[in-house]
Amino acid sequence: MLNLQDYIVHTGLFKKFKVDDLLFVEYKCLVEEALIDVWWHNNFFAYVLAGEMKWKTPRKEYPIKAGQCLFAKKGAIMARTDVKHDYCELLIFVPDEFIKTVIEKYKIPLAHHISEQNCDTIIPLDINEVLEAYFHSLLTFFSQSIPPSETLLKIKFEELIVSLLSTNDNLPLKCYCSDLCNNSKSSIKEIMEANFQFNLSLDEFARLCCRSLSAFKIDFKNIYKMSAGKWLQEKRLEYSKYLLETTDHDIHEIALDSGFENMSHFIRVFKNKYRITPGKYQSQKSKKGQITIPELHNTFI
Repeated sequence: MLNLQDYIVHTGLFKKFKVDDLLFVEYKCLVEEALIDVWWHNNFFAYVLAGEMKWKTPRKEYPIKAGQCLFAKKGAIMARTDVKHDYCELLIFVPDEFIKTVIEKYKIPLAHHISEQNCDTIIPLDINEVLEAYFHSLLTFFSQSIPPSETLLKIKFEELIVSLLSTNDNLPLKCYCSDLCNNSKSSIKEIMEANFQFNLSLDEFARLCCRSLSAFKIDFKNIYKMSAGKWLQEKRLEYSKYLLETTDHDIHEIALDSGFENMSHFIRVFKNKYRITPGKYQSQKSKKGQITIPELHNTFI
């Protein structure tokens, strides 16, 4: 999968300003239509300047258009551009630690944790005239011949976080930030549950969880009592079975949507677990409306 953040940093295709792990980007879609899976290792804010985009997570689809804004937790999505319009947005990447530092520095009061509001990777945001003015003020930086100082850029990063968290709006974002402040490490469980359908490597999952690969494997096994590789296969198989039961998608699409890129591997491991091929399982569902297969046990937490 494409790491959007690394792609932006290492190509000269976009106007951007980078200070440490903080990144301002004027992102313009370079093709008329795009449907791709992407991931990123730091959170980001996205404010759309023109065009439309659909951001698809395993839970929901989030259409976003000019004048709208969202917050994306570090993770992965499927993105689709609207072919009718050129797409342009401001992306502002911020790591967990910077958000926590700003909250502590300005003593911003936050909402108590509400787990059900923190489930998905995408959080749509309500913005007011002040925030609209903020985003448009950033555009002036990209038109100047001399780039702004690093000090000014850091202040602008801080301004966005303070502006969003100091109002009575955007409770889900506040809850997420509250979780960040209450936990010294990124939540492996939340990140894995939100992103297991995407075909990321263990190295990439470790990076999402802000850990070395060895530390990730140890912490993962302490939580789930099994290896990350085994858990991912079990979780993806269970999800593929759910898609076979609830959608009319073809087997190839279901395999991809469940995190399997190799079709023969998907068919083999599905049959090993459920003693029936995914094609036959789907065929029985369409004929009978329900399926009986030998004792299915959820072997993972």
